[in-house]
Amino acid sequence: MDIIDQKILELLAENSRMSFNEISEKINKTEATVRRRVKKLIEEEVIKKFTIDYNLDSSAKIYATIKIEPDFKDVKRILKDLLTIEEISNIWRLSGDCGLLLKVDLESIDKFNPLIEGKISQIAGIKIIETCFITDIIK
Repeated sequence: MDIIDQKILELLAENSRMSFNEISEKINKTEATVRRRVKKLIEEEVIKKFTIDYNLDSSAKIYATIKIEPDFKDVKRILKDLLTIEEISNIWRLSGDCGLLLKVDLESIDKFNPLIEGKISQIAGIKIIETCFITDIIK
């Protein structure tokens, strides 16, 4: 392993998705040279795997809907209690026996269980029927 291999390793450690072409431009070698050297580093098990670094507490918000069945004789109190929960951005009363639909906005996925267990489930007279995470907002 020489200085060129070390430079390639440094660049890949910074960003394992960097293309061979991008690496070649940074180290002033051809794309074929970089490709050949990376292949050799893999074969020699110098490079064991390509991986990612991630952060679940990123700035990407998590949105979910929660369908609940309230005890309708206590619905006014239940609504009053739900209105105090800051993570709930919308509350809809649904027709028929459908109950209530809540939309929640969370900073990260790790905030979801504490919301359910520590706040929503603590309200007397409700039963959580269904929870759905919003994966894409179309409109």
